[in-house]
Amino acid sequence: MKEKKGRFQFGQMGGLIILAVFITAFFGIATKGVLLSSQNISNILVSASLNGVIGIGMTFVLITGGIDLSVTGNIIMTSLFLGSMMLLGVPWFLCLLMALVIGSMVGLVNGISIGRFGMVAFVVTMAMNNITSGIGKLYTNGLTQYGFPKIHEIICGSLFGVIPGPVLLMAVVAVLAFIILKYTDYGRQLYAVGGNPKAAWMSGINNRRIIMTAYVISGFLCGLGAVLMTSKLMSASSSMVTATEMDAIAAAVLGGTSLAGGVGTVGGTIIGAITIAMITNGLNLMGVSPFAQQIVKGVIIFAVVAIDSFQKSRRSAE
Repeated sequence: MKEKKGRFQFGQMGGLIILAVFITAFFGIATKGVLLSSQNISNILVSASLNGVIGIGMTFVLITGGIDLSVTGNIIMTSLFLGSMMLLGVPWFLCLLMALVIGSMVGLVNGISIGRFGMVAFVVTMAMNNITSGIGKLYTNGLTQYGFPKIHEIICGSLFGVIPGPVLLMAVVAVLAFIILKYTDYGRQLYAVGGNPKAAWMSGINNRRIIMTAYVISGFLCGLGAVLMTSKLMSASSSMVTATEMDAIAAAVLGGTSLAGGVGTVGGTIIGAITIAMITNGLNLMGVSPFAQQIVKGVIIFAVVAIDSFQKSRRSAE
């Protein structure tokens, strides 16, 4: 069985890489090489950084068999609080720390509700999405906050003038997440809980703690995502992001993470995020309507969920 699972994961990753190469070739030709220019590649990676970071948090949650639909609200609320603190003159490093704490606290509430009290993840996180976005809007009266050059300089600068800050941040998060999933007891327990909760519990794993921690990690990375967006836009508003959780889920599932739990890799999620960013960038360069782009994203999400469902049925048959 392990051998079959290994072949499946290799096939999934291989298929994703082939898809990414095909998309690169298609848009490279359609945009007459503009897509493959060094500046545009940098733009694609920066665009993928938010989805990559949030997608990694979503991967942790999806591996447990759960889902986090509170991402957009969490980012909006955290960003608005972050902007308010900076406007009040709070030192920037304290503002960044508080943004991570706020995001993590949202994840903790989700985790306790789902892991400790057994509430339905879909309902809990959807409700939390409304609660957090509402709190942010109420706190700022729906006003846009702007003028944060310091945080833009710190987060969005380039390392040695080559690697953009958001890309470097995504890479650091990806490496740490990879180490956690691959080489720690927590990572192995996470897969066990998502693969077979009853068997994991009978083997002595604290399922509640594992699930709670996964949501805290997702919330923490939402806080980091809020920092990324606020620094990139140098502003915070109630409409700065929309349906971010859908992009994160699409990146994770496209990268091989199963909605049924127990399967998922950080590398796959990052490639999935970059692939989605490449598609969006290519369509923009071709002048495709934003409404048509919305359809394309919807088709991608539908397709990856359909493929995941098919593969789940095939694994069950085996």
